[in-house]
Amino acid sequence: MQTIAHFNILERLGAGALGDVYRARDLKVGRTVALMALPQELIADPADRARLLADARAAMALNHPNIATLFDVVEDGDRCYLAYEFAAGPSLRDEMGGRAVNPRRAVEIAAQITDALSEGHSRRIIHGDLRPENIVVTPKGSVKILNFGLAAWTTGGRARRSAASADGLGADPLGVAGYLSPEQALGGAIDERSDLFSFGVILQEMIAGRNPFIGQAPATTVMNVIRLSPPLQAGGSIPAELSALVTRTLAKPVDGRPSGALQVSAELRRIGNAMDTRDGHAPPTELIPPAPAKGGSSVWVAIAVLGALAAAAAWWML
Repeated sequence: MQTIAHFNILERLGAGALGDVYRARDLKVGRTVALMALPQELIADPADRARLLADARAAMALNHPNIATLFDVVEDGDRCYLAYEFAAGPSLRDEMGGRAVNPRRAVEIAAQITDALSEGHSRRIIHGDLRPENIVVTPKGSVKILNFGLAAWTTGGRARRSAASADGLGADPLGVAGYLSPEQALGGAIDERSDLFSFGVILQEMIAGRNPFIGQAPATTVMNVIRLSPPLQAGGSIPAELSALVTRTLAKPVDGRPSGALQVSAELRRIGNAMDTRDGHAPPTELIPPAPAKGGSSVWVAIAVLGALAAAAAWWML
């Protein structure tokens, strides 16, 4: 069994947004982590290495149930590693499966996302690459946001920055174009309200089943982000208040968006409570499966464990 610093390497999960990712055992505290090996090209320059490690140590201060925790930053010779919480579950992209999400469930997921954004923004940390691939839905139905505070160094973050360059996004294999804020697409400065725009795209995609800006080519998508104001229809199971909130988060000028994620989270919970009252339903709970029939518990436990392990490897990749 290979050992890196105080980690036993259990298996390689694949090439992730910040380098190769391994499932590993932290020998100091006895927990399983996702260990990211930062590629040499990111840290070859001493100034880049210092900035990246400073960003990572700032991200370690984030402590929230809806953010994948960065536990440790390890320097081992000329190599650097990041030890993350090993969060099992499919990405929100897989959870949606190209379909609209139940509106009440969409509101609950959205509230958890904005809770996480509020925590990061309160520490002056912007995500900068929020999209469904960077959001995990755990087996209990809760949300974990990945790579918070490190988008400047990830493949997705670098692809976002290229959107405003002369070469543009090319083929956009990571699908970042549809989640750009207008200011990102124009190469301008970003702040917390840029994250809120990306969040608004995700919320609209959850309730409508499609990203409102996607065009036939990445360049068309970028232009749609800059120019298009997609019509959002209320009615049916979508409350007018929810459509109005999406419209505000997707405002082109940053001053037209909500002032902060905490405000959006509170509004989402008011909308959710109104939906529960209207429908006569209890508030949503974590998605815990019902107890199995007597004699079948071992089968259900085995299925749950295998499903969690299979899903855990997928979310680090983008």
